[in-house]
Amino acid sequence: MLEDPFFDESLAGIDFSHTANKKSCDEIEDVAFITIDDLDEECADKALFKYKVIKLVNKRLNGGWTKKNVEPIIYELYNEGVIDKKPGWQSVARWNAKYRVDKNLLYLVDRRAIKNNFCDFNSFSKDTFFWDAIEKKYLTRVRGSVATTYQFYKDLILVHNNENPDNKFVAVGRSAFYDRVKKLPPYICDLKRYGKRYADKKYRLINSFKKSTRVMERVEIDHTALDLILLDDTLNIPIGRPFITVLIDTFSKCIVGFYLSFRGPSYNSVRCAIINACLDKEDVLKKYPDVEKDWPCQGRIETLVVDNGAEFWSKDLERFSASIGMNIEYNPVGKPWKKPLVERIFNTYNTKFVHQIPGKTFSSAKDLEGYEPQKDALLPFSEFLYLLHIWVIDIYNQQSNSRKTHIPALSWQVGYEEFPPVIYQGLEKQRFKIESFPTVYRDLRPIGIEVDHISYSNETLVEFRKNNPPPLGKTKHKLCVKRDPSDVSYVYVYLPSLEKYIKVDATSQDFSLDGVSIFQYQIMRKVLTRYIDANVDHAGLALANMKLSERMDDISNLALVNKKSRSRGMKSVAAFVGIDSEGETSFESVRNNLKNKKDKKLRFFEGEMLDEKKLESIDDWNKIADNLEPY
Repeated sequence: MLEDPFFDESLAGIDFSHTANKKSCDEIEDVAFITIDDLDEECADKALFKYKVIKLVNKRLNGGWTKKNVEPIIYELYNEGVIDKKPGWQSVARWNAKYRVDKNLLYLVDRRAIKNNFCDFNSFSKDTFFWDAIEKKYLTRVRGSVATTYQFYKDLILVHNNENPDNKFVAVGRSAFYDRVKKLPPYICDLKRYGKRYADKKYRLINSFKKSTRVMERVEIDHTALDLILLDDTLNIPIGRPFITVLIDTFSKCIVGFYLSFRGPSYNSVRCAIINACLDKEDVLKKYPDVEKDWPCQGRIETLVVDNGAEFWSKDLERFSASIGMNIEYNPVGKPWKKPLVERIFNTYNTKFVHQIPGKTFSSAKDLEGYEPQKDALLPFSEFLYLLHIWVIDIYNQQSNSRKTHIPALSWQVGYEEFPPVIYQGLEKQRFKIESFPTVYRDLRPIGIEVDHISYSNETLVEFRKNNPPPLGKTKHKLCVKRDPSDVSYVYVYLPSLEKYIKVDATSQDFSLDGVSIFQYQIMRKVLTRYIDANVDHAGLALANMKLSERMDDISNLALVNKKSRSRGMKSVAAFVGIDSEGETSFESVRNNLKNKKDKKLRFFEGEMLDEKKLESIDDWNKIADNLEPY
């Protein structure tokens, strides 16, 4: 049985402390487990589709997984555009049976799956001219009209009939053509004409607000820019307003996690906030010893309630949530009351905490009259972070609400005792962190793996490339790569032959990459590029290139004038004269010196005098130098 990529409730009671003592969780070298990210991207998408179908059917199912119960639900989902194809009820039941064995997403992967063609509707019609016209004119980002598509359809048939008079094809009428277009799945049409993001938003499943029955069953998340200007810790100058990402448990009303930075909302801010919420807070309490209360909030999030920001529609979040068994619930546009807790917490932040600190700002220009927050800002970032943890743990989670009906920390304690969530410990904790890293697919090249102009390689990758030929029809291995956004000095690469991730360090030498984030690296590259461009002598390079070109032209002209026979033995002559990088650059000067001595005779052998003509007769350098050994 393959290892469960989601969770294993049986691990909740096992103590992994002895493993943690041997090696820190942040120093993992190799982690052996398989997820859908490790497989072909198309197969992974199909597995995610199956996972989506069984989850949707299960929510509407009333009874057993029989044809009578399941088939109508599948038709409803397909007709509503929630799913883009209509599987058989038996297939859906089989998918559910496989998944329920161990709640393992890998059981839904079909390794024999062929490339998915959204526009393959041969079961609907065998009119190939219709599908050619639809694919080339209608299902494109140009978004051609039905009338234009129909005219193109008739033109295709007319050309075919002219070229094949014995095999003519009769075009359907305008009304029949329009009816065919109306029967196309609306999700597919919107996907091809407007893009995946638009189609997914339009046909997403919107669940109604439910009251939670246990902790971490339903957690709300959102971002905001705090009404506060902070200072740099070292330079003591204003930085700006930080962004905060907060997660609130709807059962206990506890703040279970947050993330603070000066970068705008992104998948990385969502990822870091989720990690902070799901894992234990021991390191946080050690870092801030003035915090008096405990922060016990941790565990697997069952449903994450989000808004419609671009960061929540990222493919990385979709894969991460599916891999750890976390559902994503999108809040309806224009209905913030269905996500009330996290919306309300931002007002509480600003009114009861932030507005007490010098450097606060106001959303209204009228309120800013006579007040300059940048001049009044006094609090460094690290000090604010310290105060924020005290406020969250010792104040907000410990105080009762205005109606005196509950205390967040007390509600968490009661809920945790009644139904504790799945806790990430040991290997599960390590896997959880790696699962959160953004996923990319890269070719394995002789230099290793390259991501953002950084090369990663080690001996294991070299051995894998030596012993494993690429898949059929491919020239290179395409491997799954996961990288920590906060440290580009290493990546985790999945090797199919070993069925595990290996840690691969960067081999690029442009910068020192230890502890450098992706954002920092991008800035460093830009600065280096601009520095190099500013210091290059472009005029000098152009002049040098011109001189080199002229010199090459002179050499070419000289070679054309000289006869081929005169060039024999030139290499030996060059060796004799000593042409090298530290000596002579031409033997012509030596030869000219000999020829200029017209009034003198040269003495060879036993007193024999040779003139210039005799000297020419022994100028066969090839024969003279053939038997000599190089030194």
